[in-house]
Amino acid sequence: MGCAPRSSSSRTDERVGWTIEDYMADYVPTPKPSKREGKDGNNNCGDEDDGNDVDAGNSKSLGKWFPKASVIKSSVCYSNDYLARLAKARKSRTRKDENENVTEEEEEEPRASLVLFYQYVSPPWSPAKVSALLTYLANVAGNRINIGGRIRVSSEGVNATVSAASYAPVDDDADRPASFRASRTLRHFAEDLRRFDPKSFAATDFKYVDGLTADRHFKELKLIPVKELVFYGLREGDCGGRGDSGMGGGVHLDPRDYHEMLKRDDAVVIDVRNHYEAAIGRFEGQMGGGDDDGNGDAKSGARYIDPRMRKSTDFTSWLAEPETKQTLEGKTVLMFCTGGIRCERASAYLNSKMGSEVKGVYQLQGGVERYLQSFPDGGFWRGKNFVFDKREAIGPGNINGDGLSSAAASSIGNKEKEDDKLLSWGTECARCHKPWDRYIGKRKCYTCGVPVLVCDACMSRSTSSQKNKKKKKEYAKKEEKKEENKEEADEKKDASRKLVLDGESKGEESERIRCPLCVEEGVTVPAEEVEYTDNGVRGKLRSSSFGEDAAFHEGAGTTCKLINTKDDAHKAARSVLKWGGGHASRKKEKRKFSRRPCQYGTDCVRKDCFFYHSER
Repeated sequence: MGCAPRSSSSRTDERVGWTIEDYMADYVPTPKPSKREGKDGNNNCGDEDDGNDVDAGNSKSLGKWFPKASVIKSSVCYSNDYLARLAKARKSRTRKDENENVTEEEEEEPRASLVLFYQYVSPPWSPAKVSALLTYLANVAGNRINIGGRIRVSSEGVNATVSAASYAPVDDDADRPASFRASRTLRHFAEDLRRFDPKSFAATDFKYVDGLTADRHFKELKLIPVKELVFYGLREGDCGGRGDSGMGGGVHLDPRDYHEMLKRDDAVVIDVRNHYEAAIGRFEGQMGGGDDDGNGDAKSGARYIDPRMRKSTDFTSWLAEPETKQTLEGKTVLMFCTGGIRCERASAYLNSKMGSEVKGVYQLQGGVERYLQSFPDGGFWRGKNFVFDKREAIGPGNINGDGLSSAAASSIGNKEKEDDKLLSWGTECARCHKPWDRYIGKRKCYTCGVPVLVCDACMSRSTSSQKNKKKKKEYAKKEEKKEENKEEADEKKDASRKLVLDGESKGEESERIRCPLCVEEGVTVPAEEVEYTDNGVRGKLRSSSFGEDAAFHEGAGTTCKLINTKDDAHKAARSVLKWGGGHASRKKEKRKFSRRPCQYGTDCVRKDCFFYHSER
């Protein structure tokens, strides 16, 4: 598969001199499930079924989307109040003399570590092997109580983001710092996987990130069985034969070699991530030796291409466009993504469709995560790397990331002018259009569901409900204390009501923010009005909001159009991002009403009534 060898993937933190021997000195393997020979000839574990059952006493299901998934709470996690107390103690400690004794408030600060990895396997695992691995991972979580994160498992392999938090030291760990205890757990976790299946995990590229603040730790471990590690909606055979990589994909290049390839003028670099990820960071500014005048600032090297995708399933339709094929013909194609896994499927698909028409297909081993580790100054990277963990987005020299707290938000507009050049393509708030590069508050596009950049000021203005409540209370108090005549009171009443209504109107409008793609494409149909199927790719009208005769007209690779009887054209997004929060307000409202008894009771004739009916 071209992954880094074990010695590289298990490398230690050279900043503090810890070696793999230090980490593994007290390693105790997690017991494996009982083995027996499977029907497919492999040494499989567990029963020959596809139940994917996970036996963990404190686990719970993820609901109807993943009924066979499980969530196991981490026994070691730190509350926000506790971390705030430590932060306050650190500030007070700086004001104390060195000879002053350490108080109880000045206890050791907990730390966290992350490991990101994926592994495709060939031949595919049997259902029994998948079930056995899920059971084993639950056992690992019971054995190593301070881990959390997300692990997706399928017959194709594993895709995972796992965190560990430091725990209270025991006698043997008294001289070990908190960051060591967190990072050691993840090395032990990786060794557990190698022992479970040495053939599959011997060369896995484990990307470790150590020394993080404790709030970067996941409070639970989600074990999710899936059909595809990254959903592209591809049929069997769409990606051609399976090569050494297990996917028939591009040639893997380590960050140093990839960096050199970015300087080639005959190359194009395809961003396999979604457009909202590319909006805050990408490769740009590959510089040659200067132009003919020798001024040294001529831009050369690989041409950057953003497919402008909302989700991975858009890649196939983008590649099918004539303009795309014309751009890629005769070029050296470089591909990259966050951690490398999306490139595996995308490069294989591109190879199967255009392999003979390009000079070669190459992909960045370990993704941007590994590139920034190899180039602490950023190299050719500009901006931030959007990540799917609690760091939120990381940049050169910022391994801890922005985090999920709006208190840590920093607009690029507050940076020095020379730093503004890093994002020359423009990154701005979707509402007020001032420079901004952070996704906070889980704001979603009103028409397609992708994350939207909204600055902290606009976030405060958009949440108008609290302000409206306050204004209504103030109005009520004024009414109780009024001493003027009725005419003056009525005028004040009307003015106050108008103020409240205006605030509500502005608040509603601010909640309907669209992403730049939807604005550019003229997409206006709300995502909640369209019932998308096939993982959000194709859809149908959910309600009659646009007329009883409304219908979709969908063409291959084009944005769906919704046309009603009033000859008003409304466009719906080609795809909708349904995961990661999405449009949950509608579901919450439905659950709330489902607990209220229907006032009509047995006389209710609506079969789809969302109120509660005891007889039903």
